[in-house]
Amino acid sequence: MKRRQILLDDKSDRILEEMAQFHSGNRSRAIREALKTHKTVDVILLEMERVCAVELREQKSRSERSFREGTTVPWEQVKRRNRL
Repeated sequence: MKRRQILLDDKSDRILEEMAQFHSGNRSRAIREALKTHKTVDVILLEMERVCAVELREQKSRSERSFREGTTVPWEQVKRRNRL
């Protein structure tokens, strides 16, 4: 294992303290698990973006085209149409 010294602001320290509660109060373990989870989530999001890239580009293009053409639908109409 490696030892690191890190500086936390008050808010980050409170969050770490809350996370440590899930790891028997062990702050080091909480940080290790958070870092591993971050990497896992990052990989999952990148894969999702890759798989959905074509659809995401199409949605962006449609949205930008609608905005340029002024064909956007007012929010109230969207809510009525979808019974919201």
